[in-house]
Amino acid sequence: MPSLQKETISFITRQFLQQVPVRSFQFALPSVASKAKSEHEKYEILCELEVQHELYFELCGPCSRFEPPSKEYITAFVKKIVLLLEHLKVEIDSDMICYMLSAIGNTDSQGYFRPASTPQFGPVTYLLDEHARFDDELNDSIMIQESRNLISGFGTTGNRTWEAALALGEYILSQRQLAHRKVDVAGKRILEVGAGTGFVSMLCGKLGAAKVFATDGHEDVVLRLRQNIEANKLSNVVETRVYKWGNSSGNDTGHAHERESREADYKCKCTDPIDLILGADITFDAEICELLVASLDTLMTENPSAQVVISATVRNRIHLDPSTERPQTPFLQ
Repeated sequence: MPSLQKETISFITRQFLQQVPVRSFQFALPSVASKAKSEHEKYEILCELEVQHELYFELCGPCSRFEPPSKEYITAFVKKIVLLLEHLKVEIDSDMICYMLSAIGNTDSQGYFRPASTPQFGPVTYLLDEHARFDDELNDSIMIQESRNLISGFGTTGNRTWEAALALGEYILSQRQLAHRKVDVAGKRILEVGAGTGFVSMLCGKLGAAKVFATDGHEDVVLRLRQNIEANKLSNVVETRVYKWGNSSGNDTGHAHERESREADYKCKCTDPIDLILGADITFDAEICELLVASLDTLMTENPSAQVVISATVRNRIHLDPSTERPQTPFLQ
């Protein structure tokens, strides 16, 4: 199969496994879409039956090597692609049509979009950069049980992987191709604050970090984080710790079995120094930034040679506007 077809399949597969909202799905490579002069030219590769069949076999077939998303999501995805191909008036892969008709007849297709009263968790798979050069194909991905539709309202925003975490992951991966790296995780002792689902911590573990401490202030998030680490077979490298900002002593309250092991938990005072401190989309509330900066100051005092890299999505520029009366917190780069 020509390389452009393979790139298109890989591009769509990555979005599918990450459960990108179907309404935002892209079925054409950005490099192709930007040059296309018509819809047919934009989706020319997708119109090929061979490409459609490969997508169905890889994403919807029973032999996929990845744990699939929910049936509701798959149905919404297949319906979207079939409707697009119908609009283009081209031949559609028969297996894809059969799947859609069967799924629509047996599944509540609105289930994926219905707000949940409690967090609904499911497998989300992140394919890592093809140039990362892992030893085997089973190591080229990170699978996380997370709640993709969750924004907040359940006491935490740590149950899904946010955009800044993916951006930080891409940045770390991109550094591996450079002779002079600004950030190098191989052989380093790393601490992540506000780890959430643990995507960044697990990526560092896969890229050869000596030790990674994945910390979060919400104990339920840390419990689920441990499960994700174990599922990715990274427990020997990545450890979890409950760490509440502004509380370096670690004497916070929580579940009984968490409190029993609190002395073994990370208290911002490791025997060996931390080389790298990471954080991605770690707060959405400007009022908490003071606690965050205080904790980072403590960590940097205890580890004076540590490098700090914080990745954030700018959602409300008022938090960065020096003309506002709100106390400002400097970005750490």
